[in-house]
Amino acid sequence: MFRIFTLPVPVRTPHGRCLARYGIEPSRAGDPWWVIYRDPAGRWLTAMVDGALPA
Repeated sequence: MFRIFTLPVPVRTPHGRCLARYGIEPSRAGDPWWVIYRDPAGRWLTAMVDGALPA
């Protein structure tokens, strides 16, 4: 399920630390989340994040 975070969530990405505003919730508990963020150039990217994120 697609989620919009009330407060941006800090995550570590290949571009360093960023604040993710959107996420794709896993269908099974314990599976990784995908977060959607913007890099310094303004491109929209995704990254996989292990652990629970606020929904």
